[in-house]
Amino acid sequence: MSVFRVAVVVSHPIQHFCPQYASFAENKDVNLKVFFASMLGFKKYLDPNFKKEISWGNLNLEKFQHEFLNGEEVIQADKNIDAPSLDNALAEFKPDFIIVYGYFQKLQRRAYAWANKHKVPMGYISDSELRQKRSLWKEMLKAPYVRWYFSNINYFLSVGDANEAFYKKYCVPDRKIIRMHFPIDLKYYEQSYPNRQQLGAAIRAKYNIGADEIVLSIVGKLVSWKNQDHVIDAMQVLEKRGIYANLLLIGSGEMQDAWQEKAARLTKSKVHFTGFINIEELPAYYSASDMYMHPSSVEPHSIAVSEAVYMGCPVIISDRCGSYGPDDDVQENKNGWVYPFGNIEVMADKIEHLIKDAAIRNAFSSYSHESGVRFQEKSHHLILEKLKEKVTVNK
Repeated sequence: MSVFRVAVVVSHPIQHFCPQYASFAENKDVNLKVFFASMLGFKKYLDPNFKKEISWGNLNLEKFQHEFLNGEEVIQADKNIDAPSLDNALAEFKPDFIIVYGYFQKLQRRAYAWANKHKVPMGYISDSELRQKRSLWKEMLKAPYVRWYFSNINYFLSVGDANEAFYKKYCVPDRKIIRMHFPIDLKYYEQSYPNRQQLGAAIRAKYNIGADEIVLSIVGKLVSWKNQDHVIDAMQVLEKRGIYANLLLIGSGEMQDAWQEKAARLTKSKVHFTGFINIEELPAYYSASDMYMHPSSVEPHSIAVSEAVYMGCPVIISDRCGSYGPDDDVQENKNGWVYPFGNIEVMADKIEHLIKDAAIRNAFSSYSHESGVRFQEKSHHLILEKLKEKVTVNK
């Protein structure tokens, strides 16, 4: 096999995957084509959680071959999204390998069926994990179907330790799992990291935060399951201990009024509600942060955590999140800590520890960036080489 023909089937342009496709397309041994079912994200749409119209500016569509299967339509990326023309489009492209995302959408099941019918090997990507509370009867009902579905997939491009544990629960053998890690906009972050001191200083100046003050940050929609208010609760606990900090609450959403009401009860600590921030500006916010917080009750594998890690942030994360593990974004006692979800006292203890121990903060920061660089190298470059090698051997 000289040129490796790779088809990617995805609902719509997703801001953190498109830069990965651009990286794939730079490989001279790869002929990549991405098939989208919707212009969602490329065209503006109303996000009900952000409570505003958004579109993404870093899609890099001009950097890789792509096709919008449903023309100009903006279709919601729910379970019903589909593109009947996909079958003919794949037949015309003649891929050696197809990358699919989950099994929830009709579009993905269509790609899966086409690949099996034409005996084209598949790579499967999802952020599924086992850390959320789920209905036992639903699990029992879906388990046989998922095991059968997975048995017909050649490789699972895993994004982390929790994701791999999910696959193994459904009888996926180790030989089919290839670690990829979730991609971020690597080139932009590569440019930003060397300038992190200047970027961080500019954000601190914008919010009137002193150079010696402690800054925590959280990125995400202000919605109930993100539980940003737990960090505000921890800041109240810390105030009783005479410890004060700033929190950059980065995002917008339906819970903003409630979180602002709670933040108003702080005496000396401050919560800065930034509103929605474009993704091109996020590296500066991570750069301004002494630590990144992720208190969610539901969070399969956060892109914000991956970005914060690349920018050298120590991370404190709840045990409901899928981003921690021995070889994942957050590795306990190496670049962060995990606490039991909802345990405000334990979270406060860990924040206090990082505030008081600059040496640990610095060590965690260095480890975060070093591991982030390794992970993104896998995601943007090494994963395709590994896949081509395996497909060529097994052809």
